[in-house]
Amino acid sequence: MNRDDIINKVFPHSLFGYDPVAVDAFLDEVIREFDRMTNTIDVLQFRVAQELGDAKLTNECLIAQLQRAGFLERVEKLLAEGRLKDAETEALPEPEAAEKKEEE
Repeated sequence: MNRDDIINKVFPHSLFGYDPVAVDAFLDEVIREFDRMTNTIDVLQFRVAQELGDAKLTNECLIAQLQRAGFLERVEKLLAEGRLKDAETEALPEPEAAEKKEEE
């Protein structure tokens, strides 16, 4: 359903039907609310996109800092030695991916 569907909706008349003026007034109210909600959704989608972009940038910066500090290599060494479980490192980036991002 979109705004035009609401505007162009026609209700059939019957002997004991609804008052057309009241129906039109209600549909006008529905259209205003529909427009308000659509605008709110657009604003929220824009904000989410901005926040996601900011989060990705922050993540890339943190990965680069960890890479420079040698953290990821130390994690790999601990994994190889069996002193750290794979499940504990699922959220960590791959060192190769971090190096590529840092070079860009």
